[in-house]
Amino acid sequence: MSEHPTTPIIFGADVGSTEIVIACADSNQAVKTIANNRREIEAWLAHLPGNSIIGMEATGRYHCTLADCAAQRGFRVYVINPKRLSLYAKGVGQRGKTDPLDARVIARYVVREGDRLHPYAIPTAVQRTLRNLLTQRANIVRHCGAIRQCLLATESIDSQTLKRAHKKALQSLQNLIAEIDIQLRKTVKQDAALEQKCMKLQTIIGVGPLNALALTHRFDRTPFANSDAVVAAYGLDPRPKDSGNKVGRRCLTKQGNAEDRRLIYLAAQSAAKTKTFRPMYVALRAKGFATTEAIVVIARKLLCVAFAVWTSNQPFNPEKLGFQACRKP
Repeated sequence: MSEHPTTPIIFGADVGSTEIVIACADSNQAVKTIANNRREIEAWLAHLPGNSIIGMEATGRYHCTLADCAAQRGFRVYVINPKRLSLYAKGVGQRGKTDPLDARVIARYVVREGDRLHPYAIPTAVQRTLRNLLTQRANIVRHCGAIRQCLLATESIDSQTLKRAHKKALQSLQNLIAEIDIQLRKTVKQDAALEQKCMKLQTIIGVGPLNALALTHRFDRTPFANSDAVVAAYGLDPRPKDSGNKVGRRCLTKQGNAEDRRLIYLAAQSAAKTKTFRPMYVALRAKGFATTEAIVVIARKLLCVAFAVWTSNQPFNPEKLGFQACRKP
C-alpha cells in the first residue's frame, strides 16, 4: 500500500449488482468503474492510501462486499441511508441521475457530513444472520398482508377455488414465518451473553420474543449514545415545523427501519392495555392526544426502558417507571 498523505482522500462509491462506480472528492480525478466482486475490489483497495475514506449507499446486500473488504483493510467506511443521499442530491441542485453523478454526490456528502456519520463496523456472524432473517420476515409479512387483501376481494367473486388457493398460499407463508422465528431463536442462542440480554428485554411489559430479538440486534449492532438516539434511530422523534410566530404541527421523522418501528408500535399497543402502562395511556388521552399519538408516546417510552435494560443488564422494574403526561403540542 502506498504512503498516505496527511489529508485523507475521500471516495464515493455507487454500488450496483454487477459493478461499482467510484468517484473521488477531488474532481480532478476521473471516475472509475470496477466489477462488484471480491477480486476486483481487493485490487482497487490495495492501491489506496492508508487513510482513505470510502462512502457508499446502503443497497440491501450489494454493498456488503465492498464495505467488509474496505473495513478489514482498516479504511474508514460510511454506509449511508439512500433517502438522505437522495434529498441531499436534490438540495445541492443535482440536475440528473447517473451512476457517476451519484458517486460524486456520495463523495461530496461524506466531505460535508462525515463528522456526523457513524463509521461502518463489520457485523459478526450472529449480527448478520439476525438482520437477514428479520429482513426476510418483514418482507414475507408484507406479502401476507397483500394476500389477505386479495382474499377479501375474492369474497365478491364467490369462487371457492380461488378462496382455497389464497388460503393455501397464506398458510404456506405463515409456515415460513414460523420457521424463520425458529431460526431467529437458534441464532441468538449461539451467543450466550446476547441470549441473556434478549431474555431481559422480554421482561419489559409489551415486549415479546420477536420485539426482543429486533431490539437485541439493534442495540448489539449500534453503539447508541443515549435513549434519545434510540428514539431518533427508530424515527419516532417529532419533527418541528415552526416559522416565525407560527408553531406548526409536529410529525414523526419516520427515519430508519420501518419494520422495527412497526414492531415497537405493536408492543406499545399491547402495553397500553396493561395495568402498568394503562394509566399513562389514559393520562395522554385526557391531555388531548389522539389514540395513535398516545401509542407513539408509549412506544418511545418502551424504547427508553429497553435501552436502560440493555445498558444496565438488569430486568425491567415497573417501580422505576416514571411518567408525567406531557402537554398536547
